[in-house]
Amino acid sequence: MTFMAVLAAVTLLAAALPTARRRRPLRDAARIGMAGAMVFAGISHWLMPVPFVQHVPPFVPFPEAVVLLSGVVEVALGAALLGPRQWRRPAGIVLAAYLVAVFPANVYVAVAAVDVQGQPDGWYSWLRLPLQALFVAWALWSTGRSGPTRPAGDAARAGAEPGDRAVHPVPPRR
Repeated sequence: MTFMAVLAAVTLLAAALPTARRRRPLRDAARIGMAGAMVFAGISHWLMPVPFVQHVPPFVPFPEAVVLLSGVVEVALGAALLGPRQWRRPAGIVLAAYLVAVFPANVYVAVAAVDVQGQPDGWYSWLRLPLQALFVAWALWSTGRSGPTRPAGDAARAGAEPGDRAVHPVPPRR
């Protein structure tokens, strides 16, 4: 639940703090929140590896190295979400794929009733399973386009970013 708490807190903070020119769109705040949560999770892999090692199924070799490497991947993905605009969508897709790839470890913990240090027993590991779908959706939604494309004049007034494509309306038929 720490990941969810960090995700929510950073998202709310990002939404509350406006940019230099305007209020930050919710989608951008959600992307920043996911970036913060991923960096937090990645650093946690390095500073407190035991619970993460406990998530690794026994058939996976070198669980400590896997955990440390996955921490590197999580920090890198979090940083990519904050990187240049052209990186954000690909980073969101890679993050979603990563979250799907590590999902079997969460299933292993729930099914095998693994006692994970610092986490409640029983129901908690089962509760985490549907949350993974939320995180995947969050990663994809928060890195998608900022909304429907508007006519050029409306897009400029709505604070479109440089590089956003504007669609010019088709004149009505008479």
